[in-house]
Amino acid sequence: MDPRQLRIADFTYELPEERIAQFAVEPRDAAKLLTFDGARFGSSSVADLPKVMRAMGFHAGGHLVLNETRVVQARLFFPRGEAKPFELFYLHPAHGSIEQAMAATGRLVAACKVRYSKKWKPDQVLEMDRLQARRVGFEADTSLVEFTWEGPETWSELLAHLGQLPLPPYMQRLVAPEDQERYQTVFARVEGSVAAPTAGLHWTTALLDAVAAEGWRRTPVRLHVGAGTFQPVSSERMSDHPMHAEELHVPVDTIRDLADGRPIWAVGTTAARTLESLYWLGCEAWHGRPLPASVDQWLPYQNNGSQPNRSEALLALATALEQAGKKAFTGPTALLIAPPYHFRMVDVLMTNFHQPQSTLLLLVAAAIGPRWKEAYAHALAEDYRFLSYGDACLFKVQEPSATL
Repeated sequence: MDPRQLRIADFTYELPEERIAQFAVEPRDAAKLLTFDGARFGSSSVADLPKVMRAMGFHAGGHLVLNETRVVQARLFFPRGEAKPFELFYLHPAHGSIEQAMAATGRLVAACKVRYSKKWKPDQVLEMDRLQARRVGFEADTSLVEFTWEGPETWSELLAHLGQLPLPPYMQRLVAPEDQERYQTVFARVEGSVAAPTAGLHWTTALLDAVAAEGWRRTPVRLHVGAGTFQPVSSERMSDHPMHAEELHVPVDTIRDLADGRPIWAVGTTAARTLESLYWLGCEAWHGRPLPASVDQWLPYQNNGSQPNRSEALLALATALEQAGKKAFTGPTALLIAPPYHFRMVDVLMTNFHQPQSTLLLLVAAAIGPRWKEAYAHALAEDYRFLSYGDACLFKVQEPSATL
């Protein structure tokens, strides 16, 4: 089956509002963990991950792939007299890379979602402290905004001083002081995301050390999570759904390290999407085709003929990048992972519980097949907490024949 023919109505379930976690548990690794080894489901806790991985048959470790992105204070509130303020939700720069934007000084043009957009008059300049905002155009359902400011501050520093943390839309509450720490992973390093890679929120430094002692080598990658991660699928069939793109960055040295044949454990759907994108970029290089600047959402499903194994694809990608004089691949991926997708890179997936009729749920269905319904029914029956601050799953990724 081609995923373009999938009906999103087949990937739904009833999620009671009270099951959506509004606050994180303490400590981080006290969250529940639903496990699936390919045959049976089990219940454990995140703190028991080293023991659970051994029980799944992973005794010699491998690559623990973590998304090291950091969430920025993306919500900006500009006053407008006695009326409610304009809210500008910074999404991404209009030009250049996300990391270039974070280092910008004095001026930045960016795509933003604007609350009370119709009230923003043409040529009206919004002001907040030392920051000015002027709308200069539109792009799809977003506004293009020119931000200007005086002084040496970078865009990153300005957001830190003037912005507010962007909690997910289903957390219908104000930002609490503890969110500043809890909505970031302990390994977050490079700013650029407007949503957290939520599977990573469960990890503590002690847990990282514990899995390292089991032979799991910490392998950081970077995918800056966009607001599109919360975008519902509104079309009846996936063929009409434009998949959101997110910027990834992976050094050549990391790509070569991942080619060593050891098992790969992806922490989160963003890490999984990054890894699988690398494979398809490498597939293009292995076939001798020009390396694309981005990954199209349908690329895996258009690839006919022979395909390289994991190591061959990664080594071809690393070589192509080196020949082009590049030290890393940086670019957007719109890769859509949905049944009957065959995972080439990920052996084990750790993820949270996702919204009904979402592309993230499709990714889970691609990993474990129709038994995703059983997993979610089990979680609902056993009082698991859902979505960003909720509990976690650990799935051994199944071969395509097992997921159809």
